[in-house]
Amino acid sequence: MKYAVWIPGVVYLLIIMVLESTAQNLNATSNLPVDPGTNKIMYRDVVDQEGSPAYLYDKAIEWFGYYYVNAQSVYTVQDKVNGKVEGVGRMKIYFQDEKAGMRRDAGLIMYQIKIEFKENRFRYTLTDFNLKGTSRFPIEKWMNKSDPAYNPNWDSYLYQVDTVMQRLVTSLREKMKPTVEKKDEW
Repeated sequence: MKYAVWIPGVVYLLIIMVLESTAQNLNATSNLPVDPGTNKIMYRDVVDQEGSPAYLYDKAIEWFGYYYVNAQSVYTVQDKVNGKVEGVGRMKIYFQDEKAGMRRDAGLIMYQIKIEFKENRFRYTLTDFNLKGTSRFPIEKWMNKSDPAYNPNWDSYLYQVDTVMQRLVTSLREKMKPTVEKKDEW
């Protein structure tokens, strides 16, 4: 009998927490980085990292091999002399099929990745996000909630793109750091 009041309060609290986290996830679309000049989603930053352009280039090539299953299929430009690597990345998006109770494939997002190198710094740019199809479909259209064709799944798709791109950037920043060699002391 002592738990009769406590259990409904905990259930109510859990429901509120789930609803708030879902709302935060769906509202993440307003936090996507949009370039004011082009109105396109763009992740870009200059990162201070010790090393020559050639060293940073080699680290980036190493990261491509780590991050992408088949890095060779991603590259469009590999230019060590001019200090840049460019490519076309791909990621799958999914939707939750409520009737079947499972996650289903919603398509393939393609994006441009570019990494440029200068002395003691590099710049990454992720942009031109498009849903793969017979024609280009910029995913920025999904940000328009007043579109008559608006689908609530669009928020989830944008959230998935943002999550994957944040993970990509974190991975890139970590892998670009110099490796510390451990001495073999025994």
